Amino acid sequence: MRFSDTMLGIMLLAFAVAVASYSWTFPAIPGQQYGAATFPLLISVGFAGCGAVLFVRGIQERGVPLIARTDWTRRPGAMVAVLTTISLVLAYILFARQIGFIPMMVGILVILFWLLRVPWWQTLPIAIAATLVTDYVFRSLLLVPLPFGILPRLPW
Repeated sequence: MRFSDTMLGIMLLAFAVAVASYSWTFPAIPGQQYGAATFPLLISVGFAGCGAVLFVRGIQERGVPLIARTDWTRRPGAMVAVLTTISLVLAYILFARQIGFIPMMVGILVILFWLLRVPWWQTLPIAIAATLVTDYVFRSLLLVPLPFGILPRLPW
């Protein structure tokens, strides 16, 4: 799938507006002239600038469709794989707090390995090992609070 510069420009401009709008809700930092919204606003200005350049460049290209299907999108199951991946990311966002990082990631990896046609005897050990290593690195080394969900606390 190929998005034209016009389409990418519109998406970047919309994302810039969303980031800027949300960053205005951040609280001020007492004793400083700039607050928590400063850097997100600067980033949104950068996104808006890039989006404007892409939009203008896309308008100058006449006859290019906004979205064009490429060869790989015509393969059987390709669009199903893309939609499944997006759905799995959304499922993690919606359900990770209730279910937990480890069960969610094992399930997600098993589904993605199934899409990639990885043999079952490799899928489960790799999914479990990769999830446990990722959990250890993020929770213990990087101190990122991952959701426990239905599982008890791990020793690390």
